[in-house]
Amino acid sequence: MADPRVMLVTGGGSGIGRACAERLAREGCSVMVADRDADGGRDTVSAIAAVGGTARFTLLDVADEACVVASVAATTDAFGRIDGAINSAGVPQTAQPVHRLDAEDWLRVIGINLNGMFYCLKHQIAAMLETGGGAIVAISSAAALKGLLNSADYCASKAGILGLVRGAAVDYAEQGIRVNALLPGGSDTPLAHRSSASNPALAGTLRVPMMRMSSPAEIAAAAVWLVSPDSSYVTGASLSVDGGMTIA
Repeated sequence: MADPRVMLVTGGGSGIGRACAERLAREGCSVMVADRDADGGRDTVSAIAAVGGTARFTLLDVADEACVVASVAATTDAFGRIDGAINSAGVPQTAQPVHRLDAEDWLRVIGINLNGMFYCLKHQIAAMLETGGGAIVAISSAAALKGLLNSADYCASKAGILGLVRGAAVDYAEQGIRVNALLPGGSDTPLAHRSSASNPALAGTLRVPMMRMSSPAEIAAAAVWLVSPDSSYVTGASLSVDGGMTIA
């Protein structure tokens, strides 16, 4: 049976975001794919349409609050409401130790990963209050819990998401809006491969008990569960899906 919910996925043009959008569409949701990469976002929409799903694309730079407002408006204009959101957009670390980090690079990573997440939650929640509730997943990282070499900017941005999620979950629990964080470890995505290439100091330093990266589909399975009615009593949680990386 088709799922009538409307879902907004940021970073939906590739990697985890694309896997989330495709899984939601397979389950029958209407999906708004949002990404600053127009070609990637439209490719996700085409892939969904090719298998009979319903999806639209909207251009989104999460660091620009006005652009976030426009993405939410595009979703409600297209589908009438927003029932859930998976916020996957982000950038990797600058790949420098703290004493070599330029303030400009620090602000860029914080501005996209943390401020951008705040803008998304702020305006997605406002839309959900209009229609009686919803569920949001903020994609954080195992780096929120584990120090990584040459990655203080990234670790800080992803750790900040956990506090933002807990605060928002408390603020809106009575209004029927659930907010949770998902913490992937290394996943086989373009962003992860760019991160590894730019930060070779990480090579050989990370122990993952399961001895492999995740597929984007494995992360998407957890994210889609967190926005589904099956997780109806879960809010303010930080769910690690990392092959045991943060316990090793």
